[in-house]
Amino acid sequence: MTTYFPTQVVLEVTSRCNLACKGCAIHGADSFTTRKTGDMQEEDWRAAIKEIGSWDRGLNLTAHGGGEPLLHPNFKEILKLSKSFPKLNTGFLTNGMLFNKEWAEFVVDIELNWIGFSIDGVLPQTHKIVRKGSNLELIEKHLLDLLFIKEHAKKDKPTVTLNMVAYDEVYDQKEQFVQKWLNKVDNITISHYRNPPSSRRAALVPEKREPCFLLWSQMVIASDGRVGLCCEDFNIDFELGKIGKKPLIEIWNGSEISKLRKMHEDREFTSHPMCRDCDTWSDNIIQKTEENRNLGFKMLHRASQTEYKPL
Repeated sequence: MTTYFPTQVVLEVTSRCNLACKGCAIHGADSFTTRKTGDMQEEDWRAAIKEIGSWDRGLNLTAHGGGEPLLHPNFKEILKLSKSFPKLNTGFLTNGMLFNKEWAEFVVDIELNWIGFSIDGVLPQTHKIVRKGSNLELIEKHLLDLLFIKEHAKKDKPTVTLNMVAYDEVYDQKEQFVQKWLNKVDNITISHYRNPPSSRRAALVPEKREPCFLLWSQMVIASDGRVGLCCEDFNIDFELGKIGKKPLIEIWNGSEISKLRKMHEDREFTSHPMCRDCDTWSDNIIQKTEENRNLGFKMLHRASQTEYKPL
């Protein structure tokens, strides 16, 4: 019998947040989740990191979920522990509000593998509409401080990515956003907006449906220690197991997810309520590639986002 290992573990260190973004399923105006928000307990994050760090293969440890990871009081210890396992490619996504110089110096010093900033557009007045509670000037200052400190330290890590959600309020700022940051950071993505609780994206979904790659690649561990079905299981409605009850690798090869993998292999995509109206399965398929030699970047178009890379 084949033992499957995820290539990505999403470790939701906290589900609390200091912002209320428009498209957030947990904290936004149209949020629909009912699970309690809170910080992951030390016994849970230590057990999870130690187990996945012991696996005989590399993977991407994504230390964020439905909240702002810098709110966790022990987040530095979490990152240090993860970095002690060489096979873990560790990073996190932040809204940037709390990411001061101390944090910038810390992630450069420990050579965190990667960090992403969520920034929606270039205008403060629209940014604070779609990312309620934010201050764009402060976030940009924190980002520039990180880039300066990293350059001054002559370090390659962390790689820095930006993600902009193309809300209606900022849609016309896409090109300006890319031009502003492309030659300063390592990678930029423009993500399509979808209305919660929908799991459907706006563009470039292939007509022929295929089994969802997430069922074999992405393990999601919520802040309360429960293992969810995938990143679309915002409310953890389909719990696969819990840290401390069974080893994570047993949960990842347990009966519930095995049945769902078989459904997908048999192309019975409508047999599970999470999969019935979801098109995240197509996110690993590059539908179209373009180059803009005048501006010096190439675009990789996927179902949920367009990725911009320097030529």
